[in-house]
Amino acid sequence: MKDVGVIINRTRVVWIMMLFSVSTAFSQAVPEVGQARYAQLVDQPSKSAPLLKQAISAHPEDATLWYYLGMAQIKTGAKQDAEISFQKGIDLNPKEGINYAGKAHLRFLENNTAEAKKFIEQALTLSKSKSVPVLKAVAEAYLTQKNTFSKDALALLQKAKAIDSKDAEVMLLTGDSYLEQNNGGQAVSSYESAVSINPKDATGDYKVGLVYLRSKNIEAAETAFKKATTADPNYTLAYKELGELYYLAKRYDESVAAYEKAMSLTENPESYKLRYAFFLFSAKKYTQANEVFKQLVAKPDVSLIAVRYYAQSLYEAGDYKKSGEIFDMYFAKAKPEEIEASDYAYLGRLYVKISEETKGDTISVDKATEAFGKALAIDNSLLDIRQQHADLLFKRKKFDQAIASMQELQKLRTKPVSQDVYKMGQALYYTEKFQKADSTFQKLIELQPNMTVGYIWKARSLSSLDPESDKGLAKPAYELVIEKASANPEKGKNDLIEAYSYLGYYYYLLAQSKPSRETLLTAKGNWEKVLELKPSDPKVSEQAKVAIESINEALKGS
Repeated sequence: MKDVGVIINRTRVVWIMMLFSVSTAFSQAVPEVGQARYAQLVDQPSKSAPLLKQAISAHPEDATLWYYLGMAQIKTGAKQDAEISFQKGIDLNPKEGINYAGKAHLRFLENNTAEAKKFIEQALTLSKSKSVPVLKAVAEAYLTQKNTFSKDALALLQKAKAIDSKDAEVMLLTGDSYLEQNNGGQAVSSYESAVSINPKDATGDYKVGLVYLRSKNIEAAETAFKKATTADPNYTLAYKELGELYYLAKRYDESVAAYEKAMSLTENPESYKLRYAFFLFSAKKYTQANEVFKQLVAKPDVSLIAVRYYAQSLYEAGDYKKSGEIFDMYFAKAKPEEIEASDYAYLGRLYVKISEETKGDTISVDKATEAFGKALAIDNSLLDIRQQHADLLFKRKKFDQAIASMQELQKLRTKPVSQDVYKMGQALYYTEKFQKADSTFQKLIELQPNMTVGYIWKARSLSSLDPESDKGLAKPAYELVIEKASANPEKGKNDLIEAYSYLGYYYYLLAQSKPSRETLLTAKGNWEKVLELKPSDPKVSEQAKVAIESINEALKGS
């Protein structure tokens, strides 16, 4: 799941840190400015520009309003409109520095540092570096360049603080500057100062939460985000980050609930849907997840990730036919280098399920085996897939391949597993590698000394090494079978029959090569034990009776 796992990286956090910055003074003087800022805070940015245009109509002489409109347009990706807005502000009042700062902001976003610096110089010169709104605007422009100009931004913000120590947004941007320098402690202190200045603004607590989330301090981050939602129950992005936080903490039901709250507040819930679907998947709410994934894959620009997890979610929900269709869609879209081992692993499991539903469809079993093989070719460390791969090869009686796969499986185990050893021994036996089978079943005996299965298969392996039983290689092993199986003769009945049959035959042959009445009686006694157990197979009973008759004839002549 690595491609959609929550990775709170530096770039993402800093982008969110820089999302909102407008002047508190203007928020007080022109209500629409504050309302526009708030619309961004609750993830409804499209409402900002209309509010600011309304403010411009009400205050056509105020050039600074064009800056705030331009910044709002940047947030929605309308950079060309922002360029026009900043220019209109400059045309309205060429001596007002803030719109030059807006132009610098745009140039930085275009990676035109030289032009950006020229506009910054104009902004600071015109304001004589004494205007708090201009100092903040320039600092925010600097902060688009990550750590390159964070110290320059901090120096300007310290000037702004000296002018107005009660500007909460100065402290928010100061925190952003410190964070760019990887000084999380000072960043948190600055954000907390912003909260103390303006407790009703949840942004400070929200940004504190982001700092702690970046360092994976889940408890502290959760506390901060919850403070933000207490200060403002409609603070959309705090709920969104809580969703990410709960995912990191594997509290999947809570991650779903937090995301649902955020989606109810944002103006663009569509942008949340992929993450939401993945959270539902992680919470094992597969039916709900599939409803969302279905909407996502219907889009022409559907992401490969959405297709992948839709196929997996359908599998988990038990809709194997539809899962197969979506997997076909996925593999048709994916480039070879984009396919992960887990994709083939899921596909293999899917074919196993289809085979079970169709009562052993051999084509599906073949496809499952092939899929597991491809998964292991990408990642040989997948223990559960290696187990299934080996089991399928064994089931299909491809014993040589099963042996190779089981050898790889044993390398992955921290300690041997009886079932693995048992199947390995059987595969060796069926490929007539009797010596190796014997040593493998000896390992099984060591693992399960009180079960007859290891002894019986060891005996069979030794018997196969001595097909005429003239050496009696299997005799000690079959005697141990009798010893172990006699503890529960009904359960071990078949093993006892096999053991007594072998010993009856062995002693009969021995009596022929070395005539002995005692040996014949021992042979007869073993065959009589076979009859006492009442074999279900009439051929075995008939064999025992014939053997006893032959022994009786031999005894008459002895």
